[in-house]
Amino acid sequence: MNNRTSTLVVIICALFLLAGCGGKDNDLTAFKGTVYPPTTKVNFIYLASQAAPPCRVFAELLVTLPAGMNGEQMREQLEAEAKKRGADTVLIGQSRQMEDDEGVSFVYYGPQKEYLCNAQWCGWKFGYDAWDEQGDFVNIGFKEWGNKNARYDFPIMLQAAFLHCQQ
Repeated sequence: MNNRTSTLVVIICALFLLAGCGGKDNDLTAFKGTVYPPTTKVNFIYLASQAAPPCRVFAELLVTLPAGMNGEQMREQLEAEAKKRGADTVLIGQSRQMEDDEGVSFVYYGPQKEYLCNAQWCGWKFGYDAWDEQGDFVNIGFKEWGNKNARYDFPIMLQAAFLHCQQ
């Protein structure tokens, strides 16, 4: 009986340890950055050097956009999410064609601590596992962003960073 009790205690302890390991939050769609009040206006930039000196990166993300969207609709989707999170500036990175249409989603990768964009930006070093699986690069630059005539008949993955520049 004593041997069975010892075995049962060991099993219960092991279950508690395993349950503790499973509690880690791996939901990348859940925003975990610094919380700012919503904003009413968002500026879009394409180079980190275009950010004003006080701008701090508080969210690094990959955005998925469904097939059939135009540049204006893409901007509206990203702008709404940025405003909700308190960003007043969004740094737009590169875009790639996706094989699978995942609809609109915002996948957050960090950072663990916000940082000055001008002084500490190290490039697009997050989400490489998802980014690397995508197809051809897509040109979504100054002329396409916000343009209702720039239509994309395939889903897109876009790199973005949310910045808070107000003091």
